Amino acid sequence: MNNLKPGTYKGRSTGYHDYITVDVKVDEEKILEINYSENETPNKGGLAVAKMVEEIIKQQSIEIDTVSGATYASEGTLRAVAYALGVARGERAPIDGEFNEETGRIEHNFTPGTYSGNGDGYKGEINLNVTVSEKKIEKIEYQGKETPDIGGKAIEEIIAGVLRKQSSQIDTISGATFSSRGSQEALDYALGIATGEIDPDAEPQLEDLEPRIQFKGGSLTIEQIEAVLNALPVEITFVGPDLRFQYFNEEHHEFHRSQASLGSHFIDCHPPHVREFVGKLAGELADGTRKSETHWFTRKSGDRKIFVSYVPLFNRKGKSVGFMEYVQNGTPFIESISEPNRRGELSDPNEPNPFAREKWD
Repeated sequence: MNNLKPGTYKGRSTGYHDYITVDVKVDEEKILEINYSENETPNKGGLAVAKMVEEIIKQQSIEIDTVSGATYASEGTLRAVAYALGVARGERAPIDGEFNEETGRIEHNFTPGTYSGNGDGYKGEINLNVTVSEKKIEKIEYQGKETPDIGGKAIEEIIAGVLRKQSSQIDTISGATFSSRGSQEALDYALGIATGEIDPDAEPQLEDLEPRIQFKGGSLTIEQIEAVLNALPVEITFVGPDLRFQYFNEEHHEFHRSQASLGSHFIDCHPPHVREFVGKLAGELADGTRKSETHWFTRKSGDRKIFVSYVPLFNRKGKSVGFMEYVQNGTPFIESISEPNRRGELSDPNEPNPFAREKWD
């Protein structure tokens, strides 16, 4: 840490649920204190922010490891602190302008004009047209499709607050989190152009892009896909077309999984007495003879029944890409249905499997 102008500087960045805002107090060479506000989940994101702040002060650096399982909150904290330090070095424009001790007011350094910014709201895109003079936010006009009685009213309240306080820090309004966050994104972008922090004509840097995988039903980032898969209340294993383990999700394990099992053959990963059974099953799933399979067994401890399902997977051209095994605690429902197959018994592949929601014509 060096070339810092003593004072307290604000930084802000996105976390997982909402924005993370920090006030970083520094002297010429050191971070003295970091106060923060966030609306992250208390038992994960909130703890991560606290831990990151503690480590940044301890190590006097933002080059620290993120907290496992709370990447968004961790990286958001680092970005917010980095911005505040940039302001302290004179490299970044203050988020909320500078306090003029003579006038007792916050003053900005804008290029006068009207600037547009977009953000993601609850019902779609939020667009704000922000008109500024050299030292003041003069007017904000909203365009979007937020619900009039909730999101729309929230945005009106947000705009009034920004104009009144002359601050770009938006307080999240209860019941309108998406509208609040989208408005913050839009306002930050518009004011970033007005201060010269953002060049709207610049090509986006690779590190600023959040790669998304496009699906028929929408798109997700890699991090979002991982979060979705880990949140499912079942244990998922994907076996590739070569019958080798390729993927498993990290939560809800009824069977022990480890990185060492990746690349292993599906049949070899089972006890000898069921290998003939799983070999036949894998073959029929791969060649299309069997559309699915379900069975169950009781844990040796007798405390619960494990329900196992297999489903073959195909691409849009109908080519086999492997199959999925998903496992769950079946105790709550196994005894309420007619006798399903026990482990070691294959169902009739010529009959629809009701547990896989199969309905044949």
